[in-house]
Order: sequence, then C-alpha cells, then structure tokens
Amino acid sequence: MSDPEVKAELIGTLDEKYVANVIAFESMIAAAALILDGERMRGADGAIDLAAVQARLAALTWQVPAMRQRLAPTPLRATTPAWVPVAEIDIAKHVTLHPSIEPDDPKRVEILTGRLNGPMDLSRPLWDFRVVELDSGRVAIVARYHHVIGDALFGLKIGDVVAGTTPTPFIPEVTAAERDAVGVAPRTGVGILAIAWRAWWADQGSPGAAWHEYWRKPFTRRLRRWGGRVIRPVKNRAIVTSGEAERLLVPRHSRSLEVELGPAMKLAYRLGGTIHDLTVAATLRAVAMLEPDSETVSLLVPISRRTRTDDAARNHISIVKVTVPTADPLELVVPSVRAQVQAAVDDRSHRDLGAADWRGYATYITWGPKQRFFGEAPIASVTGWPAGDPRDDLACLSCSYGSTLSISVTARATTDVDAVLAVIAESFSGVPSIVGR
Repeated sequence: MSDPEVKAELIGTLDEKYVANVIAFESMIAAAALILDGERMRGADGAIDLAAVQARLAALTWQVPAMRQRLAPTPLRATTPAWVPVAEIDIAKHVTLHPSIEPDDPKRVEILTGRLNGPMDLSRPLWDFRVVELDSGRVAIVARYHHVIGDALFGLKIGDVVAGTTPTPFIPEVTAAERDAVGVAPRTGVGILAIAWRAWWADQGSPGAAWHEYWRKPFTRRLRRWGGRVIRPVKNRAIVTSGEAERLLVPRHSRSLEVELGPAMKLAYRLGGTIHDLTVAATLRAVAMLEPDSETVSLLVPISRRTRTDDAARNHISIVKVTVPTADPLELVVPSVRAQVQAAVDDRSHRDLGAADWRGYATYITWGPKQRFFGEAPIASVTGWPAGDPRDDLACLSCSYGSTLSISVTARATTDVDAVLAVIAESFSGVPSIVGR
C-alpha cells in the first residue's frame, strides 16, 4: 500500500481578499438553514442524536476534500496561504447542538442565520454546523462555510454531498480512494512552496512562458502584496484595538419569506425576466423605498461565467452594477435588470463599477427540484443567508428548492428590514406565499 499523496494548493490572489484582515474574514461567512423532519434526528430517548449527526458529517467530509483542509501560511508569507489537509477533524468543534429549544416561527429567524454559531477559527477547516431543536418538533441545521472555500455554486456542491436525493440510514464508510483524494499535508512550509512551484512550472509549459507569466504583473504589485501579508497580524491587532472592526462589523438583522416557485417563475417570465432578474428587481424597488429622493438606485449582482473547463474553480464570480431609475415600476425594472446582467455576461472585458453608490447586492441560487435528505430525514425547506461587504447596507438572496422559493434579506440593524421585505413581498404579490415553512 502506497503512502498518501502530499498535497497543498495555494489560494488565488483574488480569493486572498476574503482573509486579508479580520473585517473581511468575519464578514465573508455564508450560511444556510435546512429545516428537517425531527423524528428521524432523534435517538431512542427522544433527544436529538448529536453523536449520530457528528458521525455522519465526519464521514461525509472525506467525500469533500475542501472540508478537510485548513489555510496555512508559507514561509515568510512569500505567497498566498495554501489549503492543506488536516490529519484529524475535531468534529465536536465543528458540529454542535444549540443549548435551547427555539420557536418554529418564520418571524424569528435570527437563530437560523448563523450569526449565533460563534466565531470561526482560522486554524481549522472553515465550516461548521449547528443543530437547533424547534418547538414544533422539527430540527434546523444551520450550516456555515467561509467564502474563501468557494462561492455559492461551490457551496451547493458541498450541499449535494451532505444531503443526497435518497434516504441513507447508514453512515457511509470512508473508502481508501476518498482518503487518497484528501491526501496529507507537507511537513513544513518549505514543502508547501515546493508543491506550489512544481504546479506553477507545470502550467507554464516552457521557460519562456514562465518568464512572461511572472512579469505579467508588475513587481511592485507583488511586493505590496507580500508586504501586506507580512504585516497582516500586526494590522489585524490595530484594526481591533482602534475600534475599526467594531465600527464596520455593525449589528445586522434578517427576515425571510417563502413563496411558491412555479407561479414566481411565471410572474418573472411575464415581466420579461427570470427568477434571478425578479429577485434583483424586487430588491431595487426596496432600495427605491429607502432612497425616494435619489434619481437612480443601484445594486451589485454576482454573476458566474463557469464553463466545463473551470467548473472545479472554488471562486469564479464577477460583479456587475445594475442601476435603474428610482421611479420605475417593477414591469420596467425587471427587463432592465435582465438586459444589464446579460450584457455583463456577454462582455468578458474588465468592467468599471463606477461610483460606489450601490446599497448592497442581490442574487439567486437553486438547489434543484428533487427532494433531499440528511440521512433519513427529509429536508422540508432551505434558506440561504447572504454574506458580503461590511460597508453595504443590505443584501438579498433567493434560493429555490423543490417547489419553493425562499427569499431572505439581511440588513444593518439601523435599516427597517421589515419594510424592505414588505416591498420585496409586494413585488411577488401575485405569487402564493407559504405559511409556516
């Protein structure tokens, strides 16, 4: 039997911004709440069987190598940090049970947002699950992962492994192939650099191509990035002690609603767009309510240009700014959003976002129409919670699963999030709402 492969993978320079400082690290944590049938989550004594949940997730992590990796700096921080495998996962640190029973109330969602899961530890794999017992008998699994692991589409791939489309009563056995796919970490930081060098050199094809690729970026830019990594620990302490982190990482609150997916799709089509376009347009109408004196309102919209050749990329998101007249009704905003987003998808050149006049961002993802299960427990609903730039005021994320569309909003505590959600709900007013999830 051969020894497992020694593995390390440098993160991209664009991904490094997600861990560039303590503010970015804290703000770029994505979350999703899965509501499950609680009967299949309990032991013989009727209590939540946390040990079984932990054992299942511990086994499933071997099917997702990203869940068994942590970030490690290289010597003298010469390069971006690298993903390296961890020998063991302390599953009790990553999968916890909420200490109290919470109301199963769509108006009380704070426990489901992930903000109460506690801080993430940069020295561990950057994900966690909190199991929450609800007073209805149902159970919520509040899952979080850091954006540096991957974007929402990458996160859905993790979800596909954690929750399959068939009930699985038995905890899966870890295979030798899965262990080999994860590999082991280099013994030293120098080992990380050696692996990174070999991978980079193999991608170039020739010494001439390597020379051209290295000097493609100005040396001064590389030097600034290296200097930023070196002083990062000192800078983080200064950010905290100066109060900058507290000023930017302001309290936020969230709300959500659920509507029937089919009628929502028909409404979007009648208005000249898709569910994605309708989500963005509805959020723009909410921003117009907040800024009635502005001539125009803007939001950022994440778009993906993934193809088969880069489908394995962790983060492959571009950003477009969408701007519409404040006074425009929904029937004009939806096709305008459609046109602006499509233009950005078609144009692969660099796009200047212009003035930083956006209020936040809005986007849509889908987990598909099939029923999913965590073990044997069917998942009744899924709500995704947006993460983003701490300077933004609000963010909206809609997520379709089965026949349901879940729409969630997170905003600064000083923003009337109920009024924002009310405007979004009004935009979907022709769609039957779902009460009680």
